[in-house]
Amino acid sequence: MIGLRQLGDVAIGAVFRAGEKSADTVAELRSRWDQESVRTAGELWAYWILLADRGAAERERGRREAHRVVDAAVEKIAHAPLLDRVIDVQLERVLTVLETEPERIRALVRGQRDSLVGEAVGRVRAGAAAGDEAVDRFTLRMSRRGDTP
Repeated sequence: MIGLRQLGDVAIGAVFRAGEKSADTVAELRSRWDQESVRTAGELWAYWILLADRGAAERERGRREAHRVVDAAVEKIAHAPLLDRVIDVQLERVLTVLETEPERIRALVRGQRDSLVGEAVGRVRAGAAAGDEAVDRFTLRMSRRGDTP
């Protein structure tokens, strides 16, 4: 089993290897550039576009591969036997607390109920106040019409 320190070393080694491969690729491109006879600005631009398209395609391929690797890792972790055991232990703890201390749950449920009832009463009061205000405006408007000759 690889330890955390070794994983860090693996990551650093991978970065340096990628740097070496990049240097090799740049050197190869330079040698091709020198070997290929680019005579016009149009040919140079076409070559530039070709490299840009390749770079964009490789970047997108790398992004998709990174997503695939992360998704696979999350899937593997989600179905790991160790995680199942941790969840089972925690669930057992919660169920034990529920069984031995039901008053804690009752207080929690009571608090939620009070909160929900308070919110509902607040909405009813706000609706009633808005309704009263609308009726007052309507009656004021109607009473003004009757006073006008």
